[in-house]
Order: sequence, then structure tokens, then C-alpha cells
Amino acid sequence: MSLKKYIVIFFLVFNAAAYAAANANFFELCADKSPAEVEEAIAGWADVNEADTNGMTPLMLAVKLDRPEIVEVLIRASADLNAQDEDGWTALMWATIRSDISIARQLINASADLDIQSAHYVTALLSSVMEGREDVAKLLIESGAYTDARNEDGITPLMLAASGGRIDTINALLEAGVSINAEDGSGWTALMWATARGDVQAAETLITASADVDAPDRAGLTPVMTAAYTGRLPVLSLLLRSGADVNATNVDGIDALMLACENENVEAIKILLDGGANLQAQDRDGLTPLMVAARKGSVPVIDALLDGGADINATDFDGWTALRYAAEFENEDAANRLSQLGAE
Repeated sequence: MSLKKYIVIFFLVFNAAAYAAANANFFELCADKSPAEVEEAIAGWADVNEADTNGMTPLMLAVKLDRPEIVEVLIRASADLNAQDEDGWTALMWATIRSDISIARQLINASADLDIQSAHYVTALLSSVMEGREDVAKLLIESGAYTDARNEDGITPLMLAASGGRIDTINALLEAGVSINAEDGSGWTALMWATARGDVQAAETLITASADVDAPDRAGLTPVMTAAYTGRLPVLSLLLRSGADVNATNVDGIDALMLACENENVEAIKILLDGGANLQAQDRDGLTPLMVAARKGSVPVIDALLDGGADINATDFDGWTALRYAAEFENEDAANRLSQLGAE
């Protein structure tokens, strides 16, 4: 290698190292020094948009460290508001996590893009709802953020709000005209998420806003079935009062009453029976709720079903009775109880 080439390479490497060191120094200034010192660096040598090895810019760092005065300096210096780090996060997304709402307001007022998506399709609004930042979520909604954004699983801000019991955010989204019956990748709506959480207030808010109380997921599971199986009794009662179909079935012909029997939830069974559940319904194999209870061996559930008028000697498509199921699954107490009550 010639001496000239060696000298050129040396200076290139030296300058790169010096530039990296300068950039690191500017990050340090943004992290813990005064606005005046940051402004002086910008006027002299600093690049406001130079990112670190993770793609984080000085603006993102100032946001992350909750330094609104430095954020303001960087915005005035034409920092890139929409730069994304290696995960696709922008300064506005970082503002949804730790920062005071004033920083989110600074970025929005400076025309930051509200709807950029991260590597996992997260937007600032989705992030704010996930983090429970109802103040920031409301600000983003009022500022025109896309309310029906979806992450990689198809989950919307309304679903996240419903799953987390964020009533203020739910109301703000509804007022903004969000798609109330949108479905995620599994076919769950916001009402299903509220039901799974057992959140009566969230469920009632959604139902009042005309959420579909019978919307099934990909497997045909409805909110009533979910509430019955998980024992979310107040929500179950609310759904039935709101006109939900107590006898809807999933893709296997299983209804809410069968699911409650499977989970041995006597209180849910009573609510369902009061709501008109069909005691003689059969799944795709011909099993009735009583057969499900006998297979599980639950005497209290068997008693509740028989008290409600279940046919003790009904048969499935193979001619098996509840007593046969109790015997085959070695549920002696259940078999004895059924025999005592006249099972054949």
C-alpha cells in the first residue's frame, strides 16, 4: 500500500472516530446539560439527526428522558420529528411511555406524523392505550390520530382500551366514530375483550353504543359463551339483559350452558337457565348439558340441571345417556346421584 493511500485511510478512520465521539458527546448534552449548551453545540458542530447504533436520535433521547426544554431546542433546530429507531419507534411513540403530556403536545404542534407504524405496526395511539396513558390517548384522538389502527395481531385501540378497562379512552374513541365491531385476528371484538376481563362498565359502555352482543369469533364463540365459561357473572347477566342469544353455538355445536357445565359453574348455569337456555340442546356429537355434567362428575351441576327440567334419560347420537357417561368416566358419585333420581 502506498504511503498516500495509507494516509487517506488513516484520516478517514480518524475522522469517523472523532465524529462518533462528537455525536456521543451531543447525546450526553441532550441527556443532562442545559438548553443553552445544546444550542451552542448545534450552532457549532452537532448533527441533530445523527442516530446512535440503535437508531435513536437526540430528539428521541430527550423525549425518553422527559426533557421538554431540550425537545423544544431540537424542534427549533429542525430535528426530524418522524425519524424511526431500529424498532420503528418515533419520538412521538416514545412520548407515550414516560414523558409528561406536554412533550406529546410539543411534537403534535410541530406536525409530527400521528400514524406512523413501528416494526410491529404499533402507532402512537396504540402505544398510549397499551401504556394506560389516557391523557396522551385523548390528545392524540382529538388531534386526528387514526382510531382504527391495528397492530400485528389486528388489535385496535378500542380493543386495548376495553381489555384494560380504560373507560375515558373508550368514550373518546366512540365519540370519534371508531369502528365498534371491528375484529382482531381471532375475530374478537372490543366487547369480547371487555367480557373476558369481566369489566361490566366497559361492556355496558360498548353495548350502549350499539356493540354487537352476539358477534362470534373465528371459532363461533360469542361474548355470552366467554362469560359463561370464565364465570364473569355480572357481565353474563348484562349480556342477557341486553338481548344476547343464550342458545348460540360455536362451530362444534357447543353453547354457553354446556361451557358452564364443563367449567362446573353452578351460578352461571342458573343465570343461563333464567335467561332461557335450552336444557335439551345437543352438540355435534349429540351431548346434552346433563351429559357434559355427568362426564365431568359434578353432582351440584347435575342437580342444577335436573332442577331446571333436564331430561335425565336423553341419549346422544350413539345412544349413550348421562348415566352411561358417568359410569364410563368412572364418576361414581355422579352415577349414584343419577341412579337415585331415576336414570336408566
